Amino acid sequence: MKSDERYKEAIELIESSRQISVVGHLNPDADALGTALGLWWILKGIGKRVDTVMASRPLPQNLSFLPGYEKIRERVNPGSDLLISVDCGSFDRLGVKMPEGAKLINIDHHRSNAGYGDVNIVEPSGASASETAFGLVSAAGWPLPRESAVNFYAALLSDTGFFGYEGVDARVFDFAKRLLELGADAEWTARMLRENQPLSKLRLLPKVLSTLQLYLQGRVAGLDVTQRMLKESGATVNETDDMVNYARSLATVEVGFLIREEPDGSLKVSLRSKSRADVGRIALAFGGGGHLRAAGFTCRDMEHNMLRERLLKKIEEELQ
Repeated sequence: MKSDERYKEAIELIESSRQISVVGHLNPDADALGTALGLWWILKGIGKRVDTVMASRPLPQNLSFLPGYEKIRERVNPGSDLLISVDCGSFDRLGVKMPEGAKLINIDHHRSNAGYGDVNIVEPSGASASETAFGLVSAAGWPLPRESAVNFYAALLSDTGFFGYEGVDARVFDFAKRLLELGADAEWTARMLRENQPLSKLRLLPKVLSTLQLYLQGRVAGLDVTQRMLKESGATVNETDDMVNYARSLATVEVGFLIREEPDGSLKVSLRSKSRADVGRIALAFGGGGHLRAAGFTCRDMEHNMLRERLLKKIEEELQ
């Protein structure tokens, strides 16, 4: 199906819907929250009955500055006839059940997206899910209020690493410029994303850094997060999201990974690379996915040491 046909079908579904739920992935980050809330404001503005839904709790408190954050629901309205998923590569990562007879629009920018929607607007070249959503909104000609611009800009800023990741080009800065023209505040948003951290995260950080190990002649670095660390620091899983970047930041390191122990005993792995390794391909081999330089997966059938051994073997193959 051509892109214009996908957009046309999505617009028709939205405009004909009675009740919409905009849903982000479990343990949402700034892109999921910002994109979902940005759409929420837009759809409210065109007169739709709409909720924003994030199934996991607690939500990241450092993102509470996003307009509409306090309105986020934990469950999908059973009367919803349309769900719009954002920034989520597979349906199971939404953590919700589809109301009977409801349709699903899948808006994303992950190349590993499974195409699980009735309509799939997946643009892997996009720097953030908010950029993909903005394309739909622009195609529809719907007004974009200041609150949406703030949300979309926070999503973009976070998912591009403050415009420092691969793939940032003139198109991305054109999108940012448009959001600033619509009311987003560049300085305030950057400050809220960088300097709005809970004390528990700073207490967790030294515990995580103490686990740092180098592998493969210093080309790979790994970190661990245990449930005990989280309990001792009072931190939540959301506060670990960017800690893998410390592993990647070392001078000799090409790939950094973080293995986080989940309450059910499963292991959540985050992967980051600099310029050579395709960590999306590595994650895919373990049933996960993501981007060229940022990806992840969850493992439920291996203990920690075996997982690390197999992960290192896969990384070594990718680095050859």
